[in-house]
Amino acid sequence: MSTTHEPDRPQHPHLDSVQEQLKALIRDFRHGAWQPTALEHRLAELLAHSAAGTGSLSAAAIRAALWEGSMAAVHENGGRFITLLADLLPLIEKPDATALHTAGLGLDLVETITQTEPHARTAPPPRARPCPSRADGDRSEVTPPRSPRPTEDGRRMRVDAARNHARLLNAAAHILRERGLQHLTMEAVATAAGVGKGTVFRRFGDRTGLLQALLQRSEDAFQAAHLNGLDQAVSRAKAIEQLHAFGVTAIRRYAEEMELQLAAEPSPRQRHRRAPRRTYHERVSILLSLAAPEADAELLSHALLGYLEPALLWHLSDQCNVPLQRLESGWLELVARLTQDARPHTT
Repeated sequence: MSTTHEPDRPQHPHLDSVQEQLKALIRDFRHGAWQPTALEHRLAELLAHSAAGTGSLSAAAIRAALWEGSMAAVHENGGRFITLLADLLPLIEKPDATALHTAGLGLDLVETITQTEPHARTAPPPRARPCPSRADGDRSEVTPPRSPRPTEDGRRMRVDAARNHARLLNAAAHILRERGLQHLTMEAVATAAGVGKGTVFRRFGDRTGLLQALLQRSEDAFQAAHLNGLDQAVSRAKAIEQLHAFGVTAIRRYAEEMELQLAAEPSPRQRHRRAPRRTYHERVSILLSLAAPEADAELLSHALLGYLEPALLWHLSDQCNVPLQRLESGWLELVARLTQDARPHTT
């Protein structure tokens, strides 16, 4: 009896390519040709922690890993791991049986990575064998080496690790809020959380990794509130309302964590290529096209997002003493002018 899923294939035209990427990465991992770096190891841990409760990868978790990896992961081991995650995302967003199976193999790889030590240096790109050859035979099996530890114990360890991760982030957030960025050190976080400094370094790698993790938690909450699925049939009034909420919430968020936002501000060359900015632009463009069908939403959404740049908001609030309420009102007025919505607004 056939077990293929050919009827589902049209939904995911790149499924075969993703499966080949996954097979090749697992094979090279087993044979030592691909050794995860510290950053890739941290991304695998992030994914494993998020899957601890459900036993499966989620689109939100993959987006979080892509955001944390950002452009840096593209230069790790030739970018193979981060590329695989990006290609897995559309399969998980609209899964069929074959795609779910592939995602399950992806989770197996992620969990196996977390059970190894990260490679101290970035491994050189593999030799020119992008896809496994037919001659590989059984070596192309997609099942990675499994830990002899029982599944339930492994899951419990992931839950404990996720709990410790949250405790460290809570301690870091408290230091940042009460004492400022200059006092946020790995040693201070360890002391506040009641753990050894080595634990903090193992979890985040370095201070930059800690800052990225803090920002990621804030980003997750913001995206959950404003970047979930959008009903394409939403009314013009609803689109304007969502634009209002998006900007006002972003301004308040940046005001609360301005030091962290400025510390994480990318260079001008990378600012508009980072995953969060691209996601924001996509959402604002959709809302603006619904709110003002005649406008050039793709370009004007950049103008709207320019108002929300952390550096500009810091300049206006700290150097020009513009109050928060006026900044929020300015956003509402900007949206009103772009959408030609003359109704009065309140924050």
